Amino acid sequence: MSQNIEAIAFEGITDQEDRLSWQALLCTDRLHPRAPNHSQDRTEFEIDHDRLIFSKAFRRLARKTQVHPLATNDHTHNRLTHSLEVAAVGRSLGKAAFRIAQQSEYDQIPATAYDFAELVQAACLAHDVGNTPFGHAGERAIRHWMNQHPRVHRAFTTAQQTDLKLYEGNAQAFRIATRSVSGFEEGCENRQGGLGLTAATLAVMIKYPWYSDHEYAQAEGKYSVFQSDAKAFDWVVNNTGLLFKEDAYCRHPLAFLVEAADDICNAVIDIEDAIDLHILDRSDVENGLMQLSELTPSATIKRMRAAAISTLVEQCISVFNTNYDAIMHGDYHHALIEGIDADKLTAFNNLNSIARNKVYPFQQDDSLEANCQTLLGDILNAAINRESILRREEDDIIMAPFVEYLNNIQQTSTSEYEQLMMLMDFIAGMTDNYAANLAGRLR
Repeated sequence: MSQNIEAIAFEGITDQEDRLSWQALLCTDRLHPRAPNHSQDRTEFEIDHDRLIFSKAFRRLARKTQVHPLATNDHTHNRLTHSLEVAAVGRSLGKAAFRIAQQSEYDQIPATAYDFAELVQAACLAHDVGNTPFGHAGERAIRHWMNQHPRVHRAFTTAQQTDLKLYEGNAQAFRIATRSVSGFEEGCENRQGGLGLTAATLAVMIKYPWYSDHEYAQAEGKYSVFQSDAKAFDWVVNNTGLLFKEDAYCRHPLAFLVEAADDICNAVIDIEDAIDLHILDRSDVENGLMQLSELTPSATIKRMRAAAISTLVEQCISVFNTNYDAIMHGDYHHALIEGIDADKLTAFNNLNSIARNKVYPFQQDDSLEANCQTLLGDILNAAINRESILRREEDDIIMAPFVEYLNNIQQTSTSEYEQLMMLMDFIAGMTDNYAANLAGRLR
């Protein structure tokens, strides 16, 4: 990556109250502090990274769909390998972003390039931990079921209903990371959960800092916070000093890097998988990869992919540098990838178009959608009508966790909305294999 980044100087800025501060943005306070049990040799963001790597939520991503559900080709990416690659790209982006920030700020930043790299890397690892079984097809299946069963949530507030009818994996990821039910809700003080991450990492992993009933969510179907986690969200934005503008909080500056890393890997890696699965031929994507990698046709797809990622990283860092002032004032509202050089953006968009037209239809065909709706619908039906399930004496390894979890939900003193959100924790936590096997048992 090029080291010659010319910083953007601030001119005429006098209102520092309306500007993000790295002192707060790098907050290492934790939502659920634990007694120290770690070596002093690790930084706080290294601890976040390690907690994510060793968490069950992250480990389960190994059996969750990236694009191709239950693929038989062992080289095809799953959500875990995707997250690791996004984290590697994010680490490079974080290092470069530190140089830009350091050269642009008047005050010394209370961190190092390594801290920025670890922080972005940790947030990248966390960005998909709320992913449902069968990827976005599973997410759509949950939305479909919730919209077809209004009686389940008709007593909820409008915003709570929207959480379920517009169910979102990004919001589930924040819930898994924080589990605001513990420590915030009455009667749940002894059920502390979450991953124990710093405020900074939690803020950086939030790509869409608004709720399901916000106009942005209604327009794009994307948001990062359920109503159940409002207090945890407030804690994060207050501790990191995120600005509230235009009826929504602005992103943490490093959240743009998490999004960029995800965009880069989605565009290039999904194409490589499709070639391995014989969905695409080399001729379909060669021109686009050559434009991004600046290599000749004699280069292998693997080499083109690596060079294309490197090019896109440098391009996104250039956009971050150019828009640093606007980002720090909470006034930048675009993905970094949208601001790259026109010729590179054309090549990037062409690859995305090929993926949309030739790759993703394999994920969104009618039979897959119907199967996902049936599988997850069977599980949701059983959970809602749980009396018959709870009466069953199940001792097999598939049914037992489900029955035990339903028992635990039934015994809580929380609201019906919170009980349903607890059920969604289980649904979202299932792997592809477990969901398929559990639905089979229930039948």
